[in-house]
Amino acid sequence: MQNVLRLATGILLIIIAASKFGFLPTAAHTPSMFTPMGYSLISAIVETGYLFPVIGFVSLICGLAFVLNRYVALAAVVYLPVSLNFALFHMAVGFREFSAREILPYIFILLNVYLLWTYRDRYREILRK
Repeated sequence: MQNVLRLATGILLIIIAASKFGFLPTAAHTPSMFTPMGYSLISAIVETGYLFPVIGFVSLICGLAFVLNRYVALAAVVYLPVSLNFALFHMAVGFREFSAREILPYIFILLNVYLLWTYRDRYREILRK
């Protein structure tokens, strides 16, 4: 089960990276999918030209780490701020109507927390008092 979820997470992150780099379509260019405030925020993020490539790069590196089963504990920690902000964005100003796509941010945070929990023994040394 752990390997299946790790691989699924990695593949999903690689797909996210492809959308951030423009190889796959992204919802960021579809105003009808967002609340007005959500679209304003996502448009500003896209217009900077900075954050989407950074998210894409982090998603790609972490996705490859999950798929290749290398540095998974580190990748789970590195990806936590991205998945957390993804979920918080959708809670605060997310999509206009509920759909299967609206569930995705919560699936990502759950997968991320699952991987953090699974590799918790790797964090013991750095979390000691």
